[in-house]
Amino acid sequence: MSDERGAPDEAAVTALEVAIADMGALLVRAQRYRQGAGPAGAALAREALLLGDEARALHRRGRLTGDASRALLARVRTLCEKIEVLLAAIRASPEYAAARAAVGAGNRAEVLRLLPLVFADLEALATPQALFQAVAWRRRGRPRGVSDLMAEVVRARDEGLPREGDDLTRGADELLPAVVLLDAPPPDEPLVLRLHPAGVGSEILRLAETGEYLVHVPVPHAVAGVLVADALPEDELEADAGDYARFRAELMAALARAGVPVTTLATASAPPPRPA
Repeated sequence: MSDERGAPDEAAVTALEVAIADMGALLVRAQRYRQGAGPAGAALAREALLLGDEARALHRRGRLTGDASRALLARVRTLCEKIEVLLAAIRASPEYAAARAAVGAGNRAEVLRLLPLVFADLEALATPQALFQAVAWRRRGRPRGVSDLMAEVVRARDEGLPREGDDLTRGADELLPAVVLLDAPPPDEPLVLRLHPAGVGSEILRLAETGEYLVHVPVPHAVAGVLVADALPEDELEADAGDYARFRAELMAALARAGVPVTTLATASAPPPRPA
């Protein structure tokens, strides 16, 4: 495309679109932290919103020329640098360093105290009587085999649930990963792990906005059993109900061979029996 002054420049417009998307992703990363959700992050978010509005307004009026795109691109990149500086300051903060040390040492009390100082929307409260996590039963859109599912269940029972953290995870990141749990079985899931609260501890962190529970300290041997759905909604089935019935029977047999207790919703919601 022409790069004359006042003329459209597809390369510049494309670069601006990519930079605006990157800016949004950086803001999402920053806003999951307490500092990023505070006044400093809010000011950057307002600036990002104004830049996005300005780009859209120019586009609607047909005035997003090469010069205008490049000028906006420079401002967006400057704002991205500011957000990166904020993220670096968060990672360099004493609270973040202390939280990493507490997680590494397995110090649950310090983790419960420090993580709400690092991440936004986190609160410590009493651990529910039961906690759950669905086992992903599809991979690339297709149902996983029973042997594959069983390997994950047995690994979770014997080694503990893997902790995860990426740029989108709330209340966690790649250096402070967490297991994400719920206090009720996820609906429409054929296979759900049930955790014994004693393996988690008497208190746990929860994301107030979503109600998800986060465990940043490893929790080996906390899986108490699984829930297996009697049936699935029609929109979850690959073929017909008979196929799921056969899949469920094979899964139940494999769970029995592995000695994994299968519980119903009623028993899963009840508190575990006290040791004799």
